Amino acid sequence: MTFYKLEIGRERKYIEAGSDNDWESIVCPKDPGHLRAGRQLTDLFLDVLSWNGADFSRTMLSGVVITDHALEALRGAGLTGFAVKPTRVSSYPAGVERSEVPPLWEFLPTGTAGAAHPDSGIVELHRCEECGLVEYSSFKHGIVVKEATHDGSDFFTVTEYPKYILVGPRAKQVIERNRLSNVGFVLSSNLQWPQGVAEPV
Repeated sequence: MTFYKLEIGRERKYIEAGSDNDWESIVCPKDPGHLRAGRQLTDLFLDVLSWNGADFSRTMLSGVVITDHALEALRGAGLTGFAVKPTRVSSYPAGVERSEVPPLWEFLPTGTAGAAHPDSGIVELHRCEECGLVEYSSFKHGIVVKEATHDGSDFFTVTEYPKYILVGPRAKQVIERNRLSNVGFVLSSNLQWPQGVAEPV
């Protein structure tokens, strides 16, 4: 089967994460360099930046937000592998009333394909038994999905790169048929490591 990475644009900045968001802090008793954010402790707070909405948006911290219109399209088609949570809007642009902003939902992929196929070239670099941090290398040949461990969900992630939302052909067709905005697709096996981002070592 063919799989794709869901590409959500950052150029069209409809929303951004608000300042009231809070995350759990994970502190490693062995290595202070492992300090990192854990699970989100609050609903996702958003600042609405523009009256010109987008069906899919991504915050600077990789939170994914969809509109009511997008949610209806995904649910109406019976797509699987995702959950949504309500968001809280902290601010609006001048001249926009609260009633003019449609409901916005935090989009959370729940499907899984387990570890990526070895053909991806991803290897485990470090594992901390104290705090559970696991670090992986970059992918060398895209993210190749191991179909034997894919749970069949339309939206899913792989263990090594959970911020990369992957989809199957059915989800791609539904999104394109409904002309949902600010979203595109790249063959997961053709993914290139982002330019300007240092590769893990």
